[in-house]
Amino acid sequence: MTTPQTRILKIPIIDANSENIKPYGHLLGDDVSKPGLGIPFYQGRVIEGENIDFLYRGTATFRTAKIMPGYPSINWLERHMHMTQLFIGLGQAPFIMVMAPPNHTQGENLPDLNQVKALRFPPGHALLLHIGTWHDFPIACDQAVVILTANSDEVVTALSQMKEPDEMNQGDVYKISLPKRLRYEIQLDI
Repeated sequence: MTTPQTRILKIPIIDANSENIKPYGHLLGDDVSKPGLGIPFYQGRVIEGENIDFLYRGTATFRTAKIMPGYPSINWLERHMHMTQLFIGLGQAPFIMVMAPPNHTQGENLPDLNQVKALRFPPGHALLLHIGTWHDFPIACDQAVVILTANSDEVVTALSQMKEPDEMNQGDVYKISLPKRLRYEIQLDI
């Protein structure tokens, strides 16, 4: 018996903006979100934005990761149903996120590869994912980038308890192997 061969899905890298990010989450950058929060202490000097809708279950966990430059094949996508994960690019390097929109409200358990996008975020910008957005970990472009990630402790614990890379459905992490489940790997068209 032969197994079907893994196919390659090549996707272009698109610069993220407030419009093309909407299916996946929110772009946070060099302006405040919804200015006008009424904190009276620094008026005229500080424009306060409203709270960012970072949702999580349990304890919030913030950590940094340094991502080395390169354009790897994407073999994993995951989603979180109890967290709006936040990725903040620190420093002067951009980062790329490969994502597919949430589809859990349609009863889907796999990402729609026809809607996968690779969005490049400018230095100093962030991405707040919607609940259920399929995503891989950020990718560095031509230079290393440090990402500050806001997670829940249950996500970090579940991921760190894995002995080797494999599919998982625990601790608010539902991670699938694209080659195993869909017979695809994603490559960035650079």
